[in-house]
Amino acid sequence: MAGRSAGNTGRTHNAFRLLPGLSSLSFAVQSAFDAPGLVAAVAQHVLELARADNFALLLLDYETGELQGDHFDRGEHTPRGSCRVTPRPGSFLAQVLRRETIIIEDAGSMDEADWRELRGDAHPPAAVVGVPIIVGTSLLGVALLGFNRPLRANARRRRALLFLADLIGLAVDRIRTHAELEQKTVRLEEASASLRRIDEMKSELISVVSHELRTPLTSIKAYTETLIDNVKNPSFVLHEKFLGIINEECDRLTRIVNDVLDLSRMDSGRRRLKSEMVDLSQLLDEVLPTVDPQLLARSLSVARSFAPDLPSIEADPDLLKQVLVNLINNAAKFSRESTPITIHAMPVGERMKIVVEDHGMGIPPDKLARVFERFYRVEEGGAERVGGSGLGLAIVKSVVELHGGTIRVESELGQGSRFVFELPLIQRGFRNLMRSLEPFFETPELRTILSSAVEMVAEVMEARNVSIMFFNEDGTELMIRAAHGLDPDMVARARVKTGASIAGWVAQTCENLLVNDIENDRRFRKLNHPQYETKSLLCVPLRISGEVVGVVNVSSKSTGLPFDQDDLNLLVAISKRVGTALERVRSAGVSGDVYATLNTIRTVIRAKRSYALWSSRRAFKLATDLGRKLGLPDDDLEVLGYVARVHDVGMLAVGEDLILSSRRFTEQERGQLEVHPRDGVRLLQPIEFASRVNEIILSHHEHWDGHGYPRGLTGEEIPLAARILALVDAFEAMTLGRPYRDSVPEAEALAEIRRCSGSQFDPRVVELFEQIMARRGADRGTQAPSRTEVTP
Repeated sequence: MAGRSAGNTGRTHNAFRLLPGLSSLSFAVQSAFDAPGLVAAVAQHVLELARADNFALLLLDYETGELQGDHFDRGEHTPRGSCRVTPRPGSFLAQVLRRETIIIEDAGSMDEADWRELRGDAHPPAAVVGVPIIVGTSLLGVALLGFNRPLRANARRRRALLFLADLIGLAVDRIRTHAELEQKTVRLEEASASLRRIDEMKSELISVVSHELRTPLTSIKAYTETLIDNVKNPSFVLHEKFLGIINEECDRLTRIVNDVLDLSRMDSGRRRLKSEMVDLSQLLDEVLPTVDPQLLARSLSVARSFAPDLPSIEADPDLLKQVLVNLINNAAKFSRESTPITIHAMPVGERMKIVVEDHGMGIPPDKLARVFERFYRVEEGGAERVGGSGLGLAIVKSVVELHGGTIRVESELGQGSRFVFELPLIQRGFRNLMRSLEPFFETPELRTILSSAVEMVAEVMEARNVSIMFFNEDGTELMIRAAHGLDPDMVARARVKTGASIAGWVAQTCENLLVNDIENDRRFRKLNHPQYETKSLLCVPLRISGEVVGVVNVSSKSTGLPFDQDDLNLLVAISKRVGTALERVRSAGVSGDVYATLNTIRTVIRAKRSYALWSSRRAFKLATDLGRKLGLPDDDLEVLGYVARVHDVGMLAVGEDLILSSRRFTEQERGQLEVHPRDGVRLLQPIEFASRVNEIILSHHEHWDGHGYPRGLTGEEIPLAARILALVDAFEAMTLGRPYRDSVPEAEALAEIRRCSGSQFDPRVVELFEQIMARRGADRGTQAPSRTEVTP
């Protein structure tokens, strides 16, 4: 009994000794606001409480996957040294990151590589403890304790270590919360700026519509006032004429309002087709009385040129009438008097080709691309302004595309114009579209395009798992048609009902989706699949010809970290290119587009795996952060992130021997190097549709003072995104090094960029870049990661 009493007394004494220490640590956590001071205070308290000889707090950098932090020795108030390390798979640190507390009683038995990873410059202690730092469900990093004496791993010691880890987590969470508040403030400011931009766009639309309404209202007001002034004047004989003008202007007002409402409904997707079989000849008979007044006023006529035995077409008759009315009215405005307007109709395969042809003034070549824009009117050579709302052709285009058709304009000055549109004979647009994609699932060459596309997505997104799912013919189910990094049996069996699970939800809602933690996301909350290495994933709709045909899924970022909004924007940009590539190949049939597209996709993959695409994830994040700072709209940010990943693909054309050479380039070799922006544009052409992407790639080596290449642009002539990319590119080249250039410290690279401000770089971009780097340096000092959970 005496022995037991003594033991209990010892434990009681230890408990009383521990309580003041824990209270002191808790007070330090609550009272310290400056991050380095808090870390130092936590280190000294932990060293004292655990009776450890050295301590390290290593926090996770969510962007790079590295652990970074400081080492402290007992009795010292300043860190002994700092480290930044990427844990090797299966190493001591990697095991602790899997949320395991590990006690090594004899550090002499540790793997030498593990010790070098922990503290390669110090003498190994006798024992080492690694504890994960977790707050809630979020893994923040690890705490390491070293002992210069043997250590026995008992249950009591484990409980004490876990309790210490909780307090350390609270300290880190305090700093992190402060950092998050600052980030949210920045996001609120950005959202406010975005709302201001939207408000400006709304004001512009109101201004344009108001201008269009003002003309008929002014006429109505003027003629009404004249009538009122002459109501008792028996000599005034223009009552009937003025009332007719007022009636016409009221009709014009009605048309403008209806046109705006029609466009709004089609833009929002609220206008659906009410399809039935339509006889085009009969439909034209119903349209002619509507357009007769305008035709008669100019002695115009409508001639038909319909193919024999013209088949009926499945369409929305009301909308198709509107197309014909608008096109005939448009032709009447520009036709010479007493000339015919000819309507041609003929079947072409499974589509109906309809042409509305006039013999008017024609449209200048430089105006052709704009005729379907809202409120745009062709006014050439000082001709009298032609009336109308400026919305007729925009409505025509929307209706034709709603039917799954296409429209174009052909014109010759002085000869007239031809508006050519094609509609499917049977209005099974989605069903036909999905049928047209079947060769991609069956034909070897086209299947290769799909498999190469998922591989390209995986490389550019730096993800281990990618899949593309397509609808079945009736749109009720999704199936995986191409995958990278997934189990083949699972791919073959996978079926997702529309609206169900993640892919089905995205396919139904057509919304882009970012999930930080699938097991805790309230929308889905499901166990993570064993083959996925992280709980974070992305899913975006895949569109072809504006129609959602499936989804693109991306998971398991290669760094083991969660995806973020920039990753989502990047995937949206890539998915648009994949959709465009598939559409071009689908439309071209057996033409050479198959091989050109496949070659481009493989080029991007090859460039990403080789020396050609130098860009790192850090460069991608720096570019998008700079874009936000400079107020780029979301669409431009999406493009900037994408270009930051692929802009140097043209380096493949330069040649590996030259790029990997460590010697100085000759003038001839430098000339070869300076054409790589043009080569990049050329190589990406089969999958690239955005001219601004090509412009950024072409301009990212231009200098602010005009001494860059390939075109010698200067100042604001250089696209803002290209100016951003030029600076980030230079910083990457200096800090990461190249085969022909040694790397330099960040501070030295920043000094060089500052020196070149106003010559090579845009001064405003340099200023904001310095702010971002200063902020990142401060964040590294505070060691404050974001709240997103990491699953190793």
